[in-house]
Amino acid sequence: MKKESFAVETEAGKATTRRAALMRVGSTSSVALTVIVGGYALGLAGDSMPVPIWVWVAMVFAALLAGVLGCLEIYVGITGARAEEKRLRQRILAQIFAATALPKNAEAEFDSPRLVQMMTDNVERMTEFRQQYWGSTKAALITPFLVLTYILLAIDWRLGLGMAIGFPFVPLLVGGFLHIFRRVSAASRNERALLTSQYLDALRNLTAVRLFGAGPRLEKALKKQGEKNRVAIMRLLAGNQIVIIVLDGVFSLFLIVWSVFLTTKGIDAGHLSATDAVTTMFLLVLLLEPLTQVAGFFYVGMGGMAAQRAIREYLASHAEQESLEHVSHGARGIDGKHQTPSIINTGREVVAIGSSDTAILVKDLCYDYGRGEVLHNVNLAVPRGTKTAIIGPSGSGKTTLLSVLRGSLPLQAGTVVIDGHDLRDLPVGEIRALAATVSQSTWLFNGTVADNLRIANQDATTDQMWEALEAAKLADDVRAMPLQLDSPVGEQGAFLSGGQAQRLSIARALLSGRKILFFDEPTSQVDLESEARIIDAIAGIGDEVAILLITHRHSLLTVADTVLEMADGQLQQVVG
Repeated sequence: MKKESFAVETEAGKATTRRAALMRVGSTSSVALTVIVGGYALGLAGDSMPVPIWVWVAMVFAALLAGVLGCLEIYVGITGARAEEKRLRQRILAQIFAATALPKNAEAEFDSPRLVQMMTDNVERMTEFRQQYWGSTKAALITPFLVLTYILLAIDWRLGLGMAIGFPFVPLLVGGFLHIFRRVSAASRNERALLTSQYLDALRNLTAVRLFGAGPRLEKALKKQGEKNRVAIMRLLAGNQIVIIVLDGVFSLFLIVWSVFLTTKGIDAGHLSATDAVTTMFLLVLLLEPLTQVAGFFYVGMGGMAAQRAIREYLASHAEQESLEHVSHGARGIDGKHQTPSIINTGREVVAIGSSDTAILVKDLCYDYGRGEVLHNVNLAVPRGTKTAIIGPSGSGKTTLLSVLRGSLPLQAGTVVIDGHDLRDLPVGEIRALAATVSQSTWLFNGTVADNLRIANQDATTDQMWEALEAAKLADDVRAMPLQLDSPVGEQGAFLSGGQAQRLSIARALLSGRKILFFDEPTSQVDLESEARIIDAIAGIGDEVAILLITHRHSLLTVADTVLEMADGQLQQVVG
């Protein structure tokens, strides 16, 4: 699919744009009706004739209707934009989660800071443009044709044709300015993205920056990029001011002078009455409305269009994955007594998890990053209910193997079967739903203990959470906290020790109800006391769960039924 034709805006967002446009047309038409009826009333009064009561009633009603529709247009645009923001952010986030791997360096086209900017600033700019601005602008461009049609048919055809001469130049001017300033808008967006990237890198590495005394140098770099961003914004605003001067100033002045000239000539020639002239001058205000909208286009519009292009480029370049619903909704605990079978519908066949005696089966697995094979004909079988540990030096391929098993790296060659599912037949989301992972770096969200547990099972009861904490050897620590399950963990688990955070991650994995658990160096960043508790927790996991451990620490090998060593990209069993 071509990126230009890839749909970014949702159907609900398009409906909001249409509603805003219709309300603008209705509001403008009501204003025009108010002006026409008012001009008629002034004409009657000028001729010393009584003004019927229905004229005043119609004028007041039209004015009130214009106000109501105008307020509704603003309300629909704002609420629609906020709703579309949520939908777009969820869509982008789903794409990020579905990606096989995230970019690992700033040279990537969509690195983490750019993704953050896309989900915040770009989404906001796009929705403000599409839902709040674009519908009103399209409606405003229709207004002159409606007004000129009325003047042509109801007042004087010569005046209508004369006033229509200048309007074809508006889209030509807009198109010209759009072509000229498009690069300026793109440059502004790029400078904002670079500033976001540098700022986020500074926050991530703040500790290292302080330890090495790099603060002043980093401050200068941020200041330099901030100045580049400011200059880019000023160039965009300068272009916007040029447009305002040309369209809102020169062109508006020309149209006013030209319309007054035609009206004066019409009165002198006897084609127009005083009432017609007054009505025409009032309607002239509505004729100028599109110029006001177009003037704002080169800031709101171009910024929104640039943001939309960036979002479209990302969504179109990442194959959209269907999100997999949580497979552990039926979980009732970690002992398996109330566990209901989980089913994955792949669209090809329905396969029940747990139908095979072998939880993990790997045959002739090879993987190459482009610098030679890291994994070479790896074979592995992990029976259900057993614990298998893999040791080996750094760089031997242990993490690569685990990344393939959990869907973080694509399968290149060989066969991998998890829970009876051939990974070649499953999208990434479904692969990741087959097992739970406890990483060496624990990811905790800035919420409570319960919040972080429910990430694995949003329907988990209080009893289930305590059961998982007991199994992870963390229940006593949580009970000692003032708010227990409702105790905040802080940003990235700042209120917990490293060992507590890791055991909370284990409890979360157990609460998921999945029957395969991956442990990636679970004790590499904790003290000896915490390590002992983690080892006890892993040892106590029931026989219905298959466990694969990646570790450097030999203390963890005491819980393993089988120990394998990764050497030169191949697995060998350790004897004794």
